[in-house]
Amino acid sequence: MHPKALVKSALRPVLGPLVRRLDHRARVAVAPELDEIRRQLDYAIPAILTRISSQAASERGYVRSFGDLNQRIEFVRRELLFELRYRHPSAEAAPAAQKRVVHPEKLAAMGDRVRVNLGAGHLAKPEYLNVDSRELDGIDVVADVSDLPFEGGSLYEVYSAHVLEHFALEELRKVLLPYWVSLLAPGGSFVAVVPDMEAMIAECAAGRMPFEDFREVAYGAQEYEGDFHFNGFSPESLTGLLVEAGLTAVRVREAGRRNGLCYELEIEGTRPAATPG
Repeated sequence: MHPKALVKSALRPVLGPLVRRLDHRARVAVAPELDEIRRQLDYAIPAILTRISSQAASERGYVRSFGDLNQRIEFVRRELLFELRYRHPSAEAAPAAQKRVVHPEKLAAMGDRVRVNLGAGHLAKPEYLNVDSRELDGIDVVADVSDLPFEGGSLYEVYSAHVLEHFALEELRKVLLPYWVSLLAPGGSFVAVVPDMEAMIAECAAGRMPFEDFREVAYGAQEYEGDFHFNGFSPESLTGLLVEAGLTAVRVREAGRRNGLCYELEIEGTRPAATPG
């Protein structure tokens, strides 16, 4: 056996009990300090956790505040652009059409059931008073659709086919739709036909509608000034717009209806009847 190992073996019976007694005494001596440390931790940990939770809540609050601020900035931006674009048109803007009734006898014959067809173009409907900014064959009223020669609450029906997509969303929401609804008599109807973007996207994705057809319907043929599209609708989105404009009983008459290159939807809503008061 190695001398060092021999010495350890000889001293182990003597030193072992001594070391154990010293270790016990050391533990007893430091026990009060350990207990104090435990008490301090028991007191401090809840405070630390509360501070962490409070900090996290503050950070969530900051996130919400920044989100609210971003929404407010976006609202102000849109309002400013709306004012610049629609309330203060540029000097270069085309002059508004001089409104006039081309066929007053047709208007008079309708009595209190005047039905107007906005933006009729070359597709005049004989049962309607056809409106367009151009004096084309079959047009009964020459006027801009935003300035019609009718009193508020005087129309039985306002009809438009492939007109709404020619206007930006904010102009529709804040100017045109409220204006057209205001022209309706209580119980009068608003009817619109527009490209059904939801149906066309599905048809294009399925390979049943050529992309060029989709592009032309979505953005307009762009062959002249009024041949550009600035908007697209689904049944749900257009329903929301009409409800926002004050119409009730809004319903989609038909969706995904094929019309030439286009899949279209037809929707109607009613101006609420006047309430007694």
